Amino acid sequence: MLAGVILVLPRESVGAEWAPNEVIVRFKDGVSVEQMGQRAAGRASLRMKKEFRVREGGGGKVRRGLFHDAGKSVEELLEEFGNNELVEYAEPNLIRRKSALPDDPGFGLLWGLQNSGQSVDGKAGTAGADVDYEDGVSFSRPDGTEVVVAVADSGISIRHPDLAANVWVNPGEVAGNGIDDDGNGYVDDVHGYDFADGSGEMEDGDGHGTHVAGTIGAVTGNAVGIAGVCDGVKLMALNVESDDGYIYSSEMIEALDYAVDAKYSGVNVVAVNASFGGPSFTQAEYDAIASLNAAGIVLCAAAGNEAADNDASPTYPANYDLANVISVAAVDQDNSLASFSNFGAGSVDLGAPGENIYSTLPLNLLSYTAELELDGTSYTVANLVHSGTTPTGGLSGTLVDCGLGYPEEFPAGVSGNIAFIERGELFFSEKVGNAADAGAIAAVIYDHTSGTAFGWTLGGEADWIPALQLSLEDGEEIAALLPVGATVTITGNQSLAYQLLDGTSMATPHVTGAVAFAAANFPDESAGERVARILDHVTPVAGLDGLVGTAGVLNLSMIVNTDGDGLADWWEEESFAGLAEDGAADTDGDGFSDECEFVALTDPLSAADFPRLTAVGDEAGSGFALSFEARDGRFYQVRWSEDLEAGSWQDLGGTTVGDGSVVEVWDPDAGEAARRFYQLKVERK
Repeated sequence: MLAGVILVLPRESVGAEWAPNEVIVRFKDGVSVEQMGQRAAGRASLRMKKEFRVREGGGGKVRRGLFHDAGKSVEELLEEFGNNELVEYAEPNLIRRKSALPDDPGFGLLWGLQNSGQSVDGKAGTAGADVDYEDGVSFSRPDGTEVVVAVADSGISIRHPDLAANVWVNPGEVAGNGIDDDGNGYVDDVHGYDFADGSGEMEDGDGHGTHVAGTIGAVTGNAVGIAGVCDGVKLMALNVESDDGYIYSSEMIEALDYAVDAKYSGVNVVAVNASFGGPSFTQAEYDAIASLNAAGIVLCAAAGNEAADNDASPTYPANYDLANVISVAAVDQDNSLASFSNFGAGSVDLGAPGENIYSTLPLNLLSYTAELELDGTSYTVANLVHSGTTPTGGLSGTLVDCGLGYPEEFPAGVSGNIAFIERGELFFSEKVGNAADAGAIAAVIYDHTSGTAFGWTLGGEADWIPALQLSLEDGEEIAALLPVGATVTITGNQSLAYQLLDGTSMATPHVTGAVAFAAANFPDESAGERVARILDHVTPVAGLDGLVGTAGVLNLSMIVNTDGDGLADWWEEESFAGLAEDGAADTDGDGFSDECEFVALTDPLSAADFPRLTAVGDEAGSGFALSFEARDGRFYQVRWSEDLEAGSWQDLGGTTVGDGSVVEVWDPDAGEAARRFYQLKVERK
């Protein structure tokens, strides 16, 4: 009998893929890092590539490692580690694939949030076949708790105008100083981490992660692009996609461990979005997700796009039988199961919009126009990937020689002007960063060899100044003219930074956003209670009966108003210490129903607190002033009429957005009327 536990091949291994020559090993409790490392000390070809550390229950570390040996097969490594008395289990490093379909060719296109039967990409849907977003948001807390969602994917475009304000910022890390300031083992993880490249630089090379992030938490009400399911959620970028396009178990596990560690360090991580999957159970992934569960974090996972029954052919992580996993199928604009979506009455929990989903596209995938002009002469240039942009008319200044771009090579005169730098020795990011530190408004870098191939990159998204690349020949020609006036122009139409995609990858972030929404409104609930709040209150869909466990589609409104009485659950719990029986009741007898009190955010147990207009007075008969308390989270409109007839009411002034202050409204025409009636209209946001 073997001393350790060995899985020669993963369970349900049909169709499974794994990285060659490496395995993930879980050591028994109490095994030290030194003992783990000694496993690789016996021969030069075996090395430990990664060490996974995660707090379990907030206490000690559970240790796993990724071992690689170019001279041995996965099966040989499994046998070797399985015979070691320090090893609990050893498994292949499985490959997971993103659950998105190829794309077809703002708010009005988001049929998943509000379906009026509108046409999206040539297809009209069924009115009301959506997640009941508008009503759900109207029931939400005005002062909801800030929550964080981790997007384990291909990265996030952190400068996207519809995402930037909602991107998570690590409070313990200082950007760009090359130091692990918070001591979590990761350098410069300001917005998350790229576990595939081992870097804090943020980039999304194919757009999948940015699309997912937009559905979860694109900024709402900024007059830009789209709205996310949970406005105000903070998006933690965890890049788990390697350059080959695969997602390996090792990167996935490390990302999940990072989220758990962040939670125990005080970051309010409530969910992880996993829009990827593949066949085969792995104990290491299971353990990592179990650690999420212990930390109170929900994992939302895509059911897959093979039109297959997951009960018979499991896909992971969606099929892990853990209380914190929500498995998501995709529905179309008619609330029918999408033709590509996997299903499973025993393994898939619910449906969510996953076809023709419009969301954010990374800025680096846009087409940019780049120009460099000197005294009427234009040169062939290109913007560096991730470069900043300029106004339409460009930025003008003097081109100043700054050598190879070392800090000491920037003269004082470059401040407010354009740095001219030769390629060589330093990274482009260092050259452009040094130029910005010196006060340059833009940078132009010319090649040091002939045959320039455009496509230089700054490595990741940041607040870069505009930066151009130029050939050696043109650079030498310009160098002979310095100093000389120039105009740099880099423009791209950021209104095009959106795309339509299909897939259970697109359905899953609707549910992840819903977990964040539930956590913001009910901050004291556990992960299990949030899962129940979502799965127990779906929109029933007859066509999903027998295909998903709940036989329904995600419903945001019922998450926050589970009894359907017109009162938000959080408000009822705070007001009555439990759910009320009837929103039409007038508990305090002040003439306003409890539902009216909720809309006005007044106290349903105090007859002295109700929505009211107060007469302030008039001025020599020339007008009349009124005041009201505008409570946070509500819209107010004062209206007037001279005869109280239906249709005779007119708005007095504009709509007021409540902020807790007392607002005064003046009616200058009141003195000319024989009589005047007023009313205060209050609406939920």
